Amino acid sequence: MEKWIGNRPTMNQKALLSKYEKLLNQAQNTLLTSTEKILKIIEAECDKNSGRELDGVLVLTTESFLFLSKSEHIIYKYTKISDLDVRTDGKDKNEWQLTLKIGRSKRRFDDIKKNEDSQEFIEILEYKIVHHTQDIITTVTHDFNYFLHAEKLEDLRTSNIKITSFLMKRDDLGHTKNGERLLHEKHKDAKLIVEGFYQEKQKKGNFIVIDNGVLLYEYNNKERKARKITIWPYTFFSNAMIDHFAIKTVVSHHEGKLVLNSSGKIFDDILSKASIPFKIIKRKWHQKILGFRSGKWWKKSIASLVYLFTLLIIFSVAFGEETTEKNSIKPATEVTKSNSEKNDDSARLAEEKRKQEEEARLAEEKRKQEETERLAKEQKKHEEAARLAEEQRQQEEAARLAEEQRKQEEAARLAEEQRKQEEAAQLAAQQAQQQTNIYYQNCSEARAAGAAPIYRGEPGYATHLDRDGDGIGCDR
Repeated sequence: MEKWIGNRPTMNQKALLSKYEKLLNQAQNTLLTSTEKILKIIEAECDKNSGRELDGVLVLTTESFLFLSKSEHIIYKYTKISDLDVRTDGKDKNEWQLTLKIGRSKRRFDDIKKNEDSQEFIEILEYKIVHHTQDIITTVTHDFNYFLHAEKLEDLRTSNIKITSFLMKRDDLGHTKNGERLLHEKHKDAKLIVEGFYQEKQKKGNFIVIDNGVLLYEYNNKERKARKITIWPYTFFSNAMIDHFAIKTVVSHHEGKLVLNSSGKIFDDILSKASIPFKIIKRKWHQKILGFRSGKWWKKSIASLVYLFTLLIIFSVAFGEETTEKNSIKPATEVTKSNSEKNDDSARLAEEKRKQEEEARLAEEKRKQEETERLAKEQKKHEEAARLAEEQRQQEEAARLAEEQRKQEEAARLAEEQRKQEEAAQLAAQQAQQQTNIYYQNCSEARAAGAAPIYRGEPGYATHLDRDGDGIGCDR
Protein backbone atom coordinates (compact mmCIF):
# COMPACT_ATOMS: atom_id res chain seq x y z
CA MET A 1 0.00 0.00 0.00
CA GLU A 2 2.99 2.27 -0.45
CA LYS A 3 1.21 4.03 -3.31
CA TRP A 4 -1.26 5.52 -0.78
CA ILE A 5 1.18 6.82 1.87
CA GLY A 6 4.68 6.64 0.31
CA ASN A 7 7.81 4.87 1.55
CA ARG A 8 8.35 7.17 4.56
CA PRO A 9 4.88 7.91 5.97
CA THR A 10 4.05 9.67 9.23
CA MET A 11 2.40 7.80 12.10
CA ASN A 12 -0.91 9.50 11.23
CA GLN A 13 -0.70 8.20 7.67
CA LYS A 14 0.07 4.66 8.85
CA ALA A 15 -2.90 4.74 11.24
CA LEU A 16 -5.16 6.07 8.49
CA LEU A 17 -4.11 3.32 6.09
CA SER A 18 -4.69 0.65 8.73
CA LYS A 19 -8.17 2.01 9.49
CA TYR A 20 -9.37 2.34 5.88
CA GLU A 21 -7.26 -0.27 4.08
CA LYS A 22 -10.23 -2.25 2.75
CA LEU A 23 -11.99 0.91 1.52
CA LEU A 24 -8.84 2.14 -0.23
CA ASN A 25 -8.30 -1.25 -1.91
CA GLN A 26 -11.83 -1.17 -3.30
CA ALA A 27 -11.37 2.38 -4.58
CA GLN A 28 -8.11 1.45 -6.26
CA ASN A 29 -9.80 -1.37 -8.17
CA THR A 30 -12.99 0.50 -9.12
CA LEU A 31 -12.47 4.26 -9.14
CA LEU A 32 -8.88 5.04 -10.09
CA THR A 33 -7.49 4.86 -13.62
CA SER A 34 -4.31 2.98 -14.46
CA THR A 35 -2.36 6.24 -14.95
CA GLU A 36 -3.71 7.99 -11.84
CA LYS A 37 -1.25 8.52 -8.96
CA ILE A 38 -2.09 9.22 -5.32
CA LEU A 39 -0.79 12.58 -4.08
CA LYS A 40 -2.17 12.61 -0.48
CA ILE A 41 -4.89 11.19 1.77
CA ILE A 42 -6.38 12.52 5.04
CA GLU A 43 -9.35 11.64 7.21
CA ALA A 44 -12.49 13.83 7.19
CA GLU A 45 -16.28 13.96 7.50
CA CYS A 46 -18.62 15.02 4.71
CA ASP A 47 -21.65 17.17 5.64
CA LYS A 48 -24.71 16.08 3.65
CA ASN A 49 -27.63 18.39 2.92
CA SER A 50 -29.84 15.86 4.66
CA GLY A 51 -27.97 16.46 7.92
CA ARG A 52 -26.13 13.14 7.66
CA GLU A 53 -22.38 13.04 8.25
CA LEU A 54 -20.22 10.48 6.44
CA ASP A 55 -16.89 9.37 7.89
CA GLY A 56 -14.26 8.72 5.28
CA VAL A 57 -11.06 9.68 3.50
CA LEU A 58 -10.24 12.67 1.32
CA VAL A 59 -7.96 11.69 -1.56
CA LEU A 60 -5.99 13.86 -3.98
CA THR A 61 -4.74 12.21 -7.17
CA THR A 62 -2.99 13.57 -10.23
CA GLU A 63 -6.42 13.94 -11.87
CA SER A 64 -9.17 14.32 -9.26
CA PHE A 65 -10.39 15.14 -5.76
CA LEU A 66 -12.22 12.22 -4.08
CA PHE A 67 -14.13 11.55 -0.89
CA LEU A 68 -14.39 7.83 -0.05
CA SER A 69 -16.77 6.36 2.52
CA LYS A 70 -18.40 2.99 3.05
CA SER A 71 -21.77 4.16 1.70
CA GLU A 72 -20.91 6.84 -0.84
CA HIS A 73 -18.11 8.12 -3.09
CA ILE A 74 -17.68 11.69 -4.38
CA ILE A 75 -15.36 12.59 -7.27
CA TYR A 76 -14.57 16.03 -8.71
CA LYS A 77 -12.13 16.83 -11.48
CA TYR A 78 -9.88 19.75 -10.56
CA THR A 79 -11.27 21.73 -13.50
CA LYS A 80 -14.72 21.67 -11.82
CA ILE A 81 -13.44 23.24 -8.56
CA SER A 82 -13.32 27.03 -8.82
CA ASP A 83 -12.22 27.90 -5.27
CA LEU A 84 -11.75 26.58 -1.73
CA ASP A 85 -12.01 27.94 1.79
CA VAL A 86 -10.16 26.58 4.83
CA ARG A 87 -10.98 27.77 8.33
CA THR A 88 -10.85 26.55 11.92
CA ASP A 89 -13.78 24.32 12.79
CA GLY A 90 -16.13 26.11 15.18
CA LYS A 91 -16.62 22.93 17.21
CA ASP A 92 -12.93 22.17 17.73
CA LYS A 93 -10.03 24.61 17.41
CA ASN A 94 -7.69 21.72 16.63
CA GLU A 95 -9.61 20.84 13.48
CA TRP A 96 -10.20 22.45 10.10
CA GLN A 97 -13.26 22.85 7.92
CA LEU A 98 -12.77 22.65 4.15
CA THR A 99 -15.33 24.09 1.72
CA LEU A 100 -15.11 23.57 -2.04
CA LYS A 101 -16.89 25.81 -4.54
CA ILE A 102 -18.11 23.76 -7.49
CA GLY A 103 -20.01 25.85 -10.00
CA ARG A 104 -22.76 27.57 -8.01
CA SER A 105 -22.86 24.93 -5.28
CA LYS A 106 -20.60 24.26 -2.29
CA ARG A 107 -19.40 21.05 -0.65
CA ARG A 108 -18.22 21.07 2.98
CA PHE A 109 -15.87 18.67 4.78
CA ASP A 110 -14.94 18.96 8.46
CA ASP A 111 -13.25 17.14 11.37
CA ILE A 112 -9.91 17.51 9.57
CA LYS A 113 -7.14 17.21 12.16
CA LYS A 114 -4.67 20.09 12.17
CA ASN A 115 -1.29 18.52 11.44
CA GLU A 116 1.42 18.64 8.82
CA ASP A 117 -0.26 15.95 6.69
CA SER A 118 -3.45 18.01 6.36
CA GLN A 119 -1.40 21.16 5.71
CA GLU A 120 0.32 19.39 2.82
CA PHE A 121 -3.09 18.17 1.56
CA ILE A 122 -4.41 21.76 1.42
CA GLU A 123 -1.22 23.01 -0.26
CA ILE A 124 -1.55 20.33 -2.97
CA LEU A 125 -5.25 21.05 -3.49
CA GLU A 126 -4.70 24.81 -3.85
CA TYR A 127 -1.97 24.19 -6.42
CA LYS A 128 -3.94 21.64 -8.49
CA ILE A 129 -7.03 23.88 -8.63
CA VAL A 130 -4.95 26.59 -10.31
CA HIS A 131 -2.53 24.34 -12.23
CA HIS A 132 -4.59 21.34 -13.35
CA THR A 133 -1.95 19.73 -15.54
CA GLN A 134 1.24 20.74 -13.71
CA ASP A 135 3.25 18.07 -11.88
CA ILE A 136 3.76 18.23 -8.11
CA ILE A 137 5.95 15.99 -5.90
CA THR A 138 4.60 15.12 -2.43
CA THR A 139 5.62 12.98 0.54
CA VAL A 140 3.62 10.17 -1.06
CA THR A 141 5.10 10.28 -4.56
CA HIS A 142 8.71 11.01 -3.57
CA ASP A 143 11.16 8.13 -3.08
CA PHE A 144 13.11 9.03 0.07
CA ASN A 145 15.98 6.78 -0.98
CA TYR A 146 16.92 9.67 -3.28
CA PHE A 147 17.92 13.02 -1.84
CA LEU A 148 16.52 16.31 -3.15
CA HIS A 149 19.97 17.84 -3.52
CA ALA A 150 20.74 21.21 -5.13
CA GLU A 151 21.12 19.96 -8.72
CA LYS A 152 17.90 17.95 -8.58
CA LEU A 153 15.99 20.90 -7.10
CA GLU A 154 17.25 23.15 -9.90
CA ASP A 155 16.19 20.59 -12.53
CA LEU A 156 12.70 20.41 -11.00
CA ARG A 157 12.44 24.20 -10.85
CA THR A 158 13.49 24.49 -14.50
CA SER A 159 10.88 21.88 -15.44
CA ASN A 160 8.25 23.87 -13.47
CA ILE A 161 7.59 20.95 -11.10
CA LYS A 162 6.41 21.97 -7.62
CA ILE A 163 7.62 20.41 -4.36
CA THR A 164 5.48 20.63 -1.21
CA SER A 165 6.83 22.36 1.90
CA PHE A 166 6.27 19.24 4.03
CA LEU A 167 8.28 17.13 1.58
CA MET A 168 11.24 19.52 1.80
CA LYS A 169 11.09 19.24 5.60
CA ARG A 170 10.82 15.43 5.72
CA ASP A 171 13.44 14.92 3.02
CA ASP A 172 16.05 16.49 5.32
CA LEU A 173 17.25 13.37 7.19
CA GLY A 174 20.27 15.07 8.68
CA HIS A 175 23.86 15.64 7.60
CA THR A 176 24.89 11.97 7.48
CA LYS A 177 21.87 10.50 5.66
CA ASN A 178 21.65 13.42 3.23
CA GLY A 179 25.33 13.16 2.35
CA GLU A 180 25.13 9.39 1.90
CA ARG A 181 22.09 9.63 -0.39
CA LEU A 182 23.69 12.34 -2.52
CA LEU A 183 26.97 10.44 -2.89
CA HIS A 184 25.14 7.16 -3.61
CA GLU A 185 23.56 8.95 -6.56
CA LYS A 186 26.94 10.20 -7.76
CA HIS A 187 28.59 6.78 -7.22
CA LYS A 188 25.94 4.11 -7.77
CA ASP A 189 28.51 1.29 -7.65
CA ALA A 190 30.43 2.58 -4.62
CA LYS A 191 31.78 -0.16 -2.35
CA LEU A 192 31.71 2.07 0.72
CA ILE A 193 30.44 5.53 1.66
CA VAL A 194 31.28 6.63 5.18
CA GLU A 195 31.84 9.84 7.12
CA GLY A 196 35.47 10.70 7.68
CA PHE A 197 38.24 13.15 6.89
CA TYR A 198 41.86 13.45 5.80
CA GLN A 199 44.06 15.40 8.20
CA GLU A 200 47.59 16.87 8.27
CA LYS A 201 47.00 18.35 4.81
CA GLN A 202 44.80 21.23 6.07
CA LYS A 203 41.91 19.85 4.02
CA LYS A 204 39.07 18.39 6.03
CA GLY A 205 36.18 16.69 4.32
CA ASN A 206 33.01 15.00 5.40
CA PHE A 207 32.79 11.72 3.52
CA ILE A 208 35.06 9.01 2.20
CA VAL A 209 33.78 7.27 -0.96
CA ILE A 210 35.43 4.09 -2.19
CA ASP A 211 34.61 3.40 -5.82
CA ASN A 212 37.25 2.79 -8.49
CA GLY A 213 39.52 4.75 -6.17
CA VAL A 214 39.29 6.44 -2.77
CA LEU A 215 37.61 9.85 -2.95
CA LEU A 216 37.37 12.60 -0.36
CA TYR A 217 34.24 14.79 -0.46
CA GLU A 218 33.29 17.94 1.40
CA TYR A 219 29.52 17.98 1.91
CA ASN A 220 27.53 21.16 2.70
CA ASN A 221 24.15 20.23 4.13
CA LYS A 222 22.87 23.82 4.05
CA GLU A 223 23.47 24.17 0.31
CA ARG A 224 22.75 20.46 -0.34
CA LYS A 225 25.95 20.16 -2.37
CA ALA A 226 29.01 17.87 -2.30
CA ARG A 227 32.39 19.03 -3.54
CA LYS A 228 35.10 16.53 -4.46
CA ILE A 229 38.38 17.49 -2.77
CA THR A 230 40.72 14.79 -3.99
CA ILE A 231 40.94 11.21 -5.26
CA TRP A 232 43.60 8.57 -4.61
CA PRO A 233 44.23 5.26 -6.37
CA TYR A 234 44.25 2.17 -4.16
CA THR A 235 48.03 2.00 -4.55
CA PHE A 236 48.31 5.27 -2.62
CA PHE A 237 47.63 3.24 0.54
CA SER A 238 50.33 0.63 -0.08
CA ASN A 239 52.09 -0.29 3.17
CA ALA A 240 49.72 1.92 5.17
CA MET A 241 49.27 1.29 8.90
CA ILE A 242 45.64 0.64 9.79
CA ASP A 243 44.60 1.17 13.40
CA HIS A 244 41.12 -0.05 14.39
CA PHE A 245 39.58 1.51 17.48
CA ALA A 246 36.21 0.83 19.10
CA ILE A 247 34.36 2.74 16.37
CA LYS A 248 36.66 4.74 14.12
CA THR A 249 39.62 3.56 12.01
CA VAL A 250 42.81 5.52 11.31
CA VAL A 251 44.76 4.75 8.13
CA SER A 252 48.25 6.23 8.59
CA HIS A 253 50.37 7.03 5.57
CA HIS A 254 53.60 8.90 5.02
CA GLU A 255 51.60 11.88 3.68
CA GLY A 256 48.91 11.98 6.35
CA LYS A 257 46.07 10.13 8.06
CA LEU A 258 42.77 9.05 6.63
CA VAL A 259 40.10 8.73 9.36
CA LEU A 260 36.94 6.64 8.82
CA ASN A 261 34.28 7.18 11.45
CA SER A 262 33.06 3.58 10.98
CA SER A 263 33.26 0.52 8.69
CA GLY A 264 37.04 0.19 8.96
CA LYS A 265 36.97 -3.59 8.47
CA ILE A 266 35.20 -3.12 5.13
CA PHE A 267 38.03 -0.80 4.07
CA ASP A 268 40.49 -3.60 4.94
CA ASP A 269 38.59 -6.07 2.75
CA ILE A 270 38.53 -3.66 -0.20
CA LEU A 271 42.30 -3.12 -0.06
CA SER A 272 42.87 -6.88 0.29
CA LYS A 273 40.75 -7.67 -2.78
CA ALA A 274 42.69 -5.02 -4.70
CA SER A 275 45.96 -6.77 -3.64
CA ILE A 276 47.19 -3.67 -1.80
CA PRO A 277 49.68 -4.52 1.00
CA PHE A 278 49.04 -2.93 4.39
CA LYS A 279 49.64 -3.57 8.07
CA ILE A 280 47.13 -3.71 10.90
CA ILE A 281 48.25 -2.44 14.29
CA LYS A 282 47.54 -5.09 16.90
CA ARG A 283 45.80 -3.78 20.02
CA LYS A 284 44.28 -5.40 23.05
CA TRP A 285 40.59 -4.83 23.46
CA HIS A 286 41.00 -2.27 26.25
CA GLN A 287 43.49 -0.28 24.15
CA LYS A 288 40.72 0.44 21.64
CA ILE A 289 38.61 2.26 24.25
CA LEU A 290 38.72 6.04 24.40
CA GLY A 291 41.23 7.14 27.05
CA PHE A 292 43.28 3.90 26.95
CA ARG A 293 44.50 4.15 23.34
CA SER A 294 47.57 6.32 23.98
CA GLY A 295 48.85 4.18 26.89
CA LYS A 296 49.56 7.28 29.06
CA TRP A 297 48.79 6.65 32.74
CA TRP A 298 47.11 10.00 33.38
CA LYS A 299 44.69 9.53 30.47
CA LYS A 300 43.91 6.03 31.72
CA SER A 301 43.25 7.39 35.22
CA ILE A 302 40.89 10.10 34.02
CA ALA A 303 39.08 7.69 31.72
CA SER A 304 38.75 5.11 34.53
CA LEU A 305 37.28 7.72 36.88
CA VAL A 306 34.84 8.90 34.24
CA TYR A 307 33.71 5.37 33.40
CA LEU A 308 33.46 4.46 37.14
CA PHE A 309 31.44 7.57 37.88
CA THR A 310 29.11 6.77 34.97
CA LEU A 311 28.61 3.21 36.25
CA LEU A 312 27.85 4.49 39.76
CA ILE A 313 25.21 6.83 38.39
CA ILE A 314 23.65 4.00 36.41
CA PHE A 315 23.60 1.69 39.46
CA SER A 316 22.23 4.39 41.72
CA VAL A 317 19.40 5.12 39.29
CA ALA A 318 18.65 1.44 38.80
CA PHE A 319 18.86 0.23 42.43
CA GLY A 320 18.73 3.39 44.57
CA GLU A 321 14.98 3.33 45.26
CA GLU A 322 15.03 -0.37 46.22
CA THR A 323 18.00 0.15 48.61
CA THR A 324 16.27 3.08 50.29
CA GLU A 325 13.16 1.03 50.94
CA LYS A 326 15.18 -1.84 52.44
CA ASN A 327 17.18 0.42 54.78
CA SER A 328 14.22 2.49 55.88
CA ILE A 329 13.40 2.29 59.63
CA LYS A 330 10.33 4.53 59.59
CA PRO A 331 7.04 3.17 60.82
CA ALA A 332 4.82 1.62 58.22
CA THR A 333 2.16 4.31 58.50
CA GLU A 334 4.75 7.08 58.07
CA VAL A 335 6.29 5.32 55.08
CA THR A 336 2.88 4.87 53.52
CA LYS A 337 2.03 8.50 54.11
CA SER A 338 5.36 9.64 52.72
CA ASN A 339 5.00 7.45 49.67
CA SER A 340 1.46 8.67 49.15
CA GLU A 341 2.59 12.28 49.31
CA LYS A 342 5.43 11.54 46.93
CA ASN A 343 3.06 9.82 44.54
CA ASP A 344 0.69 12.77 44.70
CA ASP A 345 3.52 15.20 44.07
CA SER A 346 4.84 13.05 41.24
CA ALA A 347 1.39 12.83 39.69
CA ARG A 348 0.89 16.57 40.04
CA LEU A 349 4.28 17.34 38.55
CA ALA A 350 3.69 14.85 35.75
CA GLU A 351 0.30 16.42 35.02
CA GLU A 352 1.81 19.91 35.01
CA LYS A 353 4.59 18.74 32.75
CA ARG A 354 2.08 17.07 30.44
CA LYS A 355 0.03 20.27 30.28
CA GLN A 356 3.12 22.35 29.54
CA GLU A 357 4.18 19.94 26.83
CA GLU A 358 0.66 19.95 25.38
CA GLU A 359 0.57 23.76 25.40
CA ALA A 360 3.99 23.88 23.76
CA ARG A 361 2.88 21.32 21.17
CA LEU A 362 -0.31 23.25 20.39
CA ALA A 363 1.63 26.52 20.18
CA GLU A 364 4.14 24.92 17.82
CA GLU A 365 1.35 23.43 15.69
CA LYS A 366 -0.37 26.83 15.57
CA ARG A 367 2.88 28.50 14.56
CA LYS A 368 3.49 25.91 11.85
CA GLN A 369 -0.11 26.25 10.66
CA GLU A 370 0.15 30.04 10.49
CA GLU A 371 3.48 29.76 8.71
CA THR A 372 2.02 27.29 6.21
CA GLU A 373 -1.02 29.50 5.65
CA ARG A 374 1.25 32.52 5.22
CA LEU A 375 3.44 30.69 2.72
CA ALA A 376 0.36 29.41 0.89
CA LYS A 377 -1.09 32.92 0.70
CA GLU A 378 2.22 34.35 -0.49
CA GLN A 379 2.51 31.64 -3.11
CA LYS A 380 -1.07 32.27 -4.19
CA LYS A 381 -0.32 36.00 -4.46
CA HIS A 382 2.82 35.30 -6.47
CA GLU A 383 0.93 32.97 -8.77
CA GLU A 384 -1.91 35.48 -9.15
CA ALA A 385 0.58 38.26 -9.89
CA ALA A 386 2.30 36.00 -12.42
CA ARG A 387 -1.06 35.17 -13.98
CA LEU A 388 -2.04 38.85 -14.22
CA ALA A 389 1.38 39.72 -15.63
CA GLU A 390 0.99 36.95 -18.21
CA GLU A 391 -2.52 38.16 -19.12
CA GLN A 392 -1.22 41.73 -19.45
CA ARG A 393 1.66 40.51 -21.59
CA GLN A 394 -0.77 38.56 -23.78
CA GLN A 395 -3.04 41.62 -24.09
CA GLU A 396 -0.10 43.84 -24.99
CA GLU A 397 1.09 41.24 -27.49
CA ALA A 398 -2.42 41.04 -29.00
CA ALA A 399 -2.60 44.86 -29.18
CA ARG A 400 0.84 44.97 -30.78
CA LEU A 401 -0.14 42.35 -33.37
CA ALA A 402 -3.42 44.19 -34.05
CA GLU A 403 -1.53 47.47 -34.51
CA GLU A 404 0.94 45.77 -36.84
CA GLN A 405 -1.94 44.26 -38.82
CA ARG A 406 -3.66 47.69 -38.99
CA LYS A 407 -0.45 49.29 -40.22
CA GLN A 408 -0.02 46.54 -42.81
CA GLU A 409 -3.61 46.98 -44.00
CA GLU A 410 -3.18 50.79 -44.12
CA ALA A 411 0.06 50.40 -46.08
CA ALA A 412 -1.68 47.98 -48.45
CA ARG A 413 -4.58 50.45 -48.90
CA LEU A 414 -2.23 53.34 -49.61
CA ALA A 415 -0.26 51.18 -52.02
CA GLU A 416 -3.49 50.21 -53.79
CA GLU A 417 -4.58 53.85 -54.05
CA GLN A 418 -1.16 54.84 -55.38
CA ARG A 419 -1.35 52.00 -57.90
CA LYS A 420 -4.79 53.17 -59.06
CA GLN A 421 -3.57 56.78 -59.34
CA GLU A 422 -0.56 55.66 -61.32
CA GLU A 423 -2.78 53.58 -63.63
CA ALA A 424 -5.17 56.57 -64.11
CA ALA A 425 -2.25 58.91 -64.87
CA GLN A 426 -0.79 56.38 -67.26
CA LEU A 427 -4.15 56.00 -69.02
CA ALA A 428 -4.58 59.75 -69.25
CA ALA A 429 -1.09 60.10 -70.65
CA GLN A 430 -1.84 57.41 -73.22
CA GLN A 431 -5.06 59.15 -74.21
CA ALA A 432 -3.26 62.50 -74.43
CA GLN A 433 -0.56 60.89 -76.53
CA GLN A 434 -3.18 59.39 -78.79
CA GLN A 435 -4.95 62.72 -79.11
CA THR A 436 -1.67 64.54 -79.80
CA ASN A 437 -1.00 62.20 -82.70
CA ILE A 438 -4.28 63.17 -84.57
CA TYR A 439 -3.56 64.93 -87.91
CA TYR A 440 -5.94 66.08 -90.73
CA GLN A 441 -4.51 66.85 -94.14
CA ASN A 442 -7.38 69.15 -95.05
CA CYS A 443 -10.76 70.31 -93.87
CA SER A 444 -12.58 67.72 -95.93
CA GLU A 445 -10.84 64.97 -93.93
CA ALA A 446 -11.62 66.80 -90.66
CA ARG A 447 -15.30 67.17 -91.62
CA ALA A 448 -15.45 63.56 -92.66
CA ALA A 449 -14.10 62.66 -89.18
CA GLY A 450 -16.75 64.91 -87.58
CA ALA A 451 -14.09 67.08 -85.92
CA ALA A 452 -14.79 70.40 -87.75
CA PRO A 453 -14.70 73.10 -86.67
CA ILE A 454 -11.45 72.60 -84.71
CA TYR A 455 -10.39 75.17 -82.12
CA ARG A 456 -6.83 75.97 -81.21
CA GLY A 457 -5.65 73.48 -78.49
CA GLU A 458 -8.01 70.72 -79.56
CA PRO A 459 -6.61 67.46 -80.98
CA GLY A 460 -6.06 67.73 -84.76
CA TYR A 461 -5.84 71.56 -84.91
CA ALA A 462 -3.16 72.86 -87.28
CA THR A 463 -2.39 76.21 -88.89
CA HIS A 464 -2.88 74.86 -92.40
CA LEU A 465 -6.55 74.27 -91.49
CA ASP A 466 -6.93 77.87 -90.15
CA ARG A 467 -6.34 80.03 -93.25
CA ASP A 468 -7.67 83.22 -91.71
CA GLY A 469 -5.72 82.76 -88.45
CA ASP A 470 -8.70 83.37 -86.16
CA GLY A 471 -7.93 80.25 -84.05
CA ILE A 472 -10.71 78.18 -85.59
CA GLY A 473 -9.86 75.61 -88.25
CA CYS A 474 -12.23 74.46 -90.96
CA ASP A 475 -14.83 77.04 -89.98
CA ARG A 476 -15.69 77.74 -93.60
